Amino acid sequence: MILSPGNPDQLEFCCRADVLAEEPLIKTVDEVVSRLDLTELYGRYHEGGRPFFDPAMQLKVLFFAYCDGIRSCREIAKHVRFDVRYRYFCGSLRPDFRTINRFRKDNLDLLGDYFAQMVLSCRKSGMLDASLLALDGTKIRASASGRKNRRRQLSEVLQERLKEDVATDGIDDDAGEEQRRDKAPVKTGVEQAEASDPDARFMKTSEGALRLSYNSQVVVDRNQFIIAADVSNNADDSVQFKSMMQQSERMLGGPPERVVADGGYYSGANVSYGVFQGIDLYLPVTKTGRVPDDRFHRDAFGYDASHDRYCCPAGASLSYQRTRQRRGITIRIYRGGAATCGQCAFRQQCTTDRYRCLEISEHYTHERAMQAKLAGAEGRQIYDQRKQLVEPVFGNLKFNLGFVRYAVRTLSKVKGEFHLMCIAHNLKKLVALGLFLPGLVASLQCFLGSVLLWLKMAHWSLIRRKHPIYWASVAS
Repeated sequence: MILSPGNPDQLEFCCRADVLAEEPLIKTVDEVVSRLDLTELYGRYHEGGRPFFDPAMQLKVLFFAYCDGIRSCREIAKHVRFDVRYRYFCGSLRPDFRTINRFRKDNLDLLGDYFAQMVLSCRKSGMLDASLLALDGTKIRASASGRKNRRRQLSEVLQERLKEDVATDGIDDDAGEEQRRDKAPVKTGVEQAEASDPDARFMKTSEGALRLSYNSQVVVDRNQFIIAADVSNNADDSVQFKSMMQQSERMLGGPPERVVADGGYYSGANVSYGVFQGIDLYLPVTKTGRVPDDRFHRDAFGYDASHDRYCCPAGASLSYQRTRQRRGITIRIYRGGAATCGQCAFRQQCTTDRYRCLEISEHYTHERAMQAKLAGAEGRQIYDQRKQLVEPVFGNLKFNLGFVRYAVRTLSKVKGEFHLMCIAHNLKKLVALGLFLPGLVASLQCFLGSVLLWLKMAHWSLIRRKHPIYWASVAS
């Protein structure tokens, strides 16, 4: 028997909900948006004047399109016209690509709040597993080309380095005007060139090349659910650590219990911040202060608290000299004697100077404790879970959803689009893990309604049999 599709001109009657009953992502998007507080979004529209498309409907289309890996407004408009899944939200309405693009551009600033509302809703429903959080960042290319920005940003870097050199040399603002004038580079017309995306910066990407990019940060739980997200134009991950922890604290209603992060987030201030906030942090400590022989590294020196001095592996003492401030961090300097270090048989392995000098920051004690924690079997086992939690999240964003480059420009808009991508990831994760099943809830409500209706009918049937006179009066 041949199965024929029939005449395409034949009129059919069907319900959009019945056709897409087996598509859980559509139901999830519909339910999540219905739970959001869209008061500010609707406040941007007015009933008077031209009619407008329902903002909630456009938001659902945008969420579903990003879940579908489609970010081009022209492609979204094409799917709205021909794809039955998008028509579930739009019905007979057909917003064009200009309408979709205008809606996204004008409301990118609200997406951070909608992302937070979604995370808080999931937390209240018990869907988050925050027993272990993983923090990581990735460089995502900017929309703008880097040809016009490269020389301008190079000049900015030179200016910043000049300022650091001036501060290091200790040149006074009043007395050193001529010295600064001699060191200042000559300005060119390239520096005033208008960049198409002035907030983007050149960063080293996974390709190994410098690309005009943004540094995108996420914090995920054990279910790979993104609970905190942000974007910066600073390539250094360590400066983002504190803000990401604070955002996670707001989402969870308290400080995180346990956090893992890679070595890119290392700094003494970050390690101490975890200690002061009561966070069980697992953060690799990078070795600093290279020496000719690792046997004479700073960590090999013992501290004598009674005399406030350090003892080297050869038995000599390094006494306290002075204290200085560097980038807001207090550093104590200990130095060996010229006679002691000059006669030491291990001086060539210990230092290249006349005597050995140790710089001990105020965070050194916490760094040593962190090294000891990660050296243990339990610490290594916990830290090894980092790549299993956060790396697949970036893999889903970049490879499954095709998010390898931003479609908007300037930092404020880029943050909005990244929050939109994080919302899409969380929506798909809810469906994949089965943590949010609105269809199941609807079926349960329908079942309970049927049971109540049956009980009501049974009740009236009992009254009809036992009290026929009363039933006759009610029926009349």
